[in-house]
Amino acid sequence: MKQSLFWLGVGLAFVVLMLVMVPGSGRPSDFSLFLGRFHPLVVHLPIGILVVAVLLEALSRMPSLRGRYDTGILALLYIGVWSSILAVAAGLYLAQGGGYAAGQLAWHKRMGVLVVLFASLAYLYKVWPGLSERWLRHWERRVYGIALGVMLLAVTLTGHFGGVLTHGPDYLSRYLPDGLRQMAGLPKKADIGRLQLENPAETTVYAALIAPILQSRCTACHGPDAQRGGLRLDTPDFITEGGDDGPPIVAGEAHESALIHRIWLPVSSDKKMPPLESPQLSIAEAELLRWWIDAGASFEELLPEVEWSPVTQTIVDHMGLGEIRTGIFALDTVPPDSMDIVQLAGLGLAVTPLAENEPYLQVRCVHPETCTDAGGLQEALRPLARNIAWLDLGRSGAGDDLVEGIADLPHVTRLHLQQTLVTDAGLADLGDLEFLEYLNLYGTAVTDSGLIHLETLPALRSIYLWQTGVTDEGVRRLQTAIPDLYINTGLSLTPVEPDTTGS
Repeated sequence: MKQSLFWLGVGLAFVVLMLVMVPGSGRPSDFSLFLGRFHPLVVHLPIGILVVAVLLEALSRMPSLRGRYDTGILALLYIGVWSSILAVAAGLYLAQGGGYAAGQLAWHKRMGVLVVLFASLAYLYKVWPGLSERWLRHWERRVYGIALGVMLLAVTLTGHFGGVLTHGPDYLSRYLPDGLRQMAGLPKKADIGRLQLENPAETTVYAALIAPILQSRCTACHGPDAQRGGLRLDTPDFITEGGDDGPPIVAGEAHESALIHRIWLPVSSDKKMPPLESPQLSIAEAELLRWWIDAGASFEELLPEVEWSPVTQTIVDHMGLGEIRTGIFALDTVPPDSMDIVQLAGLGLAVTPLAENEPYLQVRCVHPETCTDAGGLQEALRPLARNIAWLDLGRSGAGDDLVEGIADLPHVTRLHLQQTLVTDAGLADLGDLEFLEYLNLYGTAVTDSGLIHLETLPALRSIYLWQTGVTDEGVRRLQTAIPDLYINTGLSLTPVEPDTTGS
């Protein structure tokens, strides 16, 4: 007995020594990684052995079986302690290779050490019961039971965290039938790996596609908890800053980027990233990274602004990105009431759907005289205010009083006011139309003063100003306020100097 206790003490001292001596980071030697490879082999031994010991102890509580399995339980506990010590030692070497989530790895280590400690405590009670009776008196049986219970719990949690590290956080639920997944509040199996974006129109390519790849494959070694080579890949600022070898990406040139080089190195290379012992990038993930860098590696570009390559289009389609609805089409707008449409059409306006299965309308003033009654027209437009996307009042008697009512149509994207009585005062009412993209003011009395009211329109992309009172200076000011705006002021001919070469 004394000899077994001596070797048990040696084993526990060995665990403490390993925890102190084996570093948690840094480039490990090949021999360390070789020893670490035995962890998956050894780690299953204590799990089975210690669980069987607990089951036998439970059976021995039956009066007819009392004491029958004590020798076997003692042997199983001893073997379980030593196999768990070897598993911890090999696991510490394996962890040196990196590529594991720091938080999950830390808990896996803690639970493994707890298995060793409480298995040792249970063995100590079993091999030397007189000691517990002398020191613990009436608690000896309870302490043994507590030790076995905590040991079993630690074995369970150690296995769980090991499964998360090896197979990902969804290793238990990945193949759960859809019926059970629904009861557990999990998405269907067909939706696993598909993008779940609350607002794709306002989500950047980096946030939707690139950051998740770096988070799952790279930040275990290049994140808040570890910065191998002085490199962090968890935020745009750190990615731009780079590490000891400089920035990992060269915007616009994936073939010159160290990140891409490391990903595509052969498995035999010591510089391959992620390390061979860590989960590797899929071909789709590697292609998305390469495409993103070649496209400029923008951290600000939104999904609707992207030009997908044929390959990346296939990838994101499979991920469920689909069509990205922007502007008014991304809004949840109630379809128009048919009676309201009939009433508006009864005033002599043409009312048609903007597109099939869409809640938006285009309204056109067919006869100029129908748009002279500002009050009546505004009253008819009001029930359909959120449904009107295109409004054409061109060549009508519409004036500033009618334009004032247009400000109550929040989803207007195209507005025709050409050859109307609209003035600068009327344009002041258009400053809150956040979705207005097209504005035609041809043949109106608008001047530079009116253009000032349009400088705050966030979506304006085209404006027509033929035969108006605006000047070149007013146009330049508007262009400065909205750099991407197309401004059409009509055809202007540059005078041709007379040919004097023959004189």
